[in-house]
Amino acid sequence: MATVTAASVSSVGAWSAGGHGGYGRHSAEHGYFRGPAVVAMAPASVAAQTTSTAPTAASHVAIAGFAYSPSTLTVSKGTTATWTNNDSAPHTVTSSGSGSLNSPVLRGGGSYTFTFKTAGTFSYYCNVHPFMHGTVVVK
Repeated sequence: MATVTAASVSSVGAWSAGGHGGYGRHSAEHGYFRGPAVVAMAPASVAAQTTSTAPTAASHVAIAGFAYSPSTLTVSKGTTATWTNNDSAPHTVTSSGSGSLNSPVLRGGGSYTFTFKTAGTFSYYCNVHPFMHGTVVVK
């Protein structure tokens, strides 16, 4: 993680190139400062969770990077789940075996919804990219 100190921030405005094109404070005030960049970084976030275990009334699954996120979703009976394709590649939400999940091909930005009316475990995959798998657990 990069740390920016108060000294490094305050020194940016006062830095000068000694008359070579006005790199100092005056140029920075006019929006064309070309000195060294100062970048403040937020603390690293906790690793992305790939499984949702708490049942919810409405749930969303993102399709991004050729993966479903979360890969396992736990919901209550009656929940409507929505899958949204955030990739530019087409994807589907297709039941493994004899399930009811059967989306059309979802182009980038497309979405599919399904309401889970019975309890159980529902496995699915992408018909276009069979290596992509997900599961919905309905309680």
